[in-house]
Amino acid sequence: MKKLLTFVSAISAGAIGTAAADVSVSGSGTFYYSSADGDVAVTAQEDTMSVSGGSINFAMSTETTNGITVSGSASITLDTDDVSEYTAAAGAGGDGTAVGGLTQLVFGMDGMTVTLGDINNAGSGTGEGGDVATFASSHAGAFSTASGASASDSAMDGIADGHGINISTSMGAASIDATFVSKVGSGNNSLLTLSTTTGNSSGYAVNVGFDMGGASINVAAGGSQSEVQGTKNDSAMAVEASYPVSDALSITVGGSNGTVGGNDEDNVFASASYTMDADTTLSIGVGQGDNTTSSVLDKASVASVNLSRSLGGGVSVFAEYASISNNSAGTKSDATAMTVGTSVTF
Repeated sequence: MKKLLTFVSAISAGAIGTAAADVSVSGSGTFYYSSADGDVAVTAQEDTMSVSGGSINFAMSTETTNGITVSGSASITLDTDDVSEYTAAAGAGGDGTAVGGLTQLVFGMDGMTVTLGDINNAGSGTGEGGDVATFASSHAGAFSTASGASASDSAMDGIADGHGINISTSMGAASIDATFVSKVGSGNNSLLTLSTTTGNSSGYAVNVGFDMGGASINVAAGGSQSEVQGTKNDSAMAVEASYPVSDALSITVGGSNGTVGGNDEDNVFASASYTMDADTTLSIGVGQGDNTTSSVLDKASVASVNLSRSLGGGVSVFAEYASISNNSAGTKSDATAMTVGTSVTF
């Protein structure tokens, strides 16, 4: 609380100094070739595809006269891991390029970080995993009927996503991350709509991380209030644990459950990462999720493999395989994809 009061008093007193800001630029590029097959015929594209993209990232920072750091960021991105988003933008006459960032300010002081603006809720990644093949899974997803259930996403995702405040600090050996947004899904403006009968308000999320018995554990919980009459409030909780079996092998397991948008959601996952040598890593994962809407049960599952090797200088090559299965109200649909590519960090 003392740290927070220091932050508030600094802002209220207009203590931000006139020191020149530091600006840094970084970037990345990716190219991959993918082949997919499944139960759904995709007429808009062939079974094989090649995609290139990347990002340019700008990081800016300054410091107040009393030692509070203030930072922001911006980006120019050509998305490569969301096939539907990429092809939709290209089909509309664009090439999938998007400008991002400039939606939050981050204040840092004495082991505490306060973020104001467009917040991705605390703990959104807790309980999420099992899919280690980003590109292959996205491509396979285009060849399988969507079930309404996610095999790897956490029920915590988006439960307190919107314009608000996030506080990240520590208490003893535990790390604590907390978010509050006035309107869920409001992006870079809390006035999402003038209506008070749609969406969810007062979204909150808390994530606590700590070590126990050699394992790293994260526990998250959150919720929001539904503005739609007769619809349940959103609530969710998630947990995951990572354990280093050896210097080369680590295992992560977790899951989540909750009520989101009036639907009951839950998922479980397990993944393992094995360092074959100093430059080569093999990852495998499995995940399963359920979504129940008005007594209709949808299911989704994924099994995936990722093999990556660093070539030095920020350059790496990778190969991925993903097999997904969706079951929408008893209708089953399967798909697989194999992807090879390279990525570069500048």
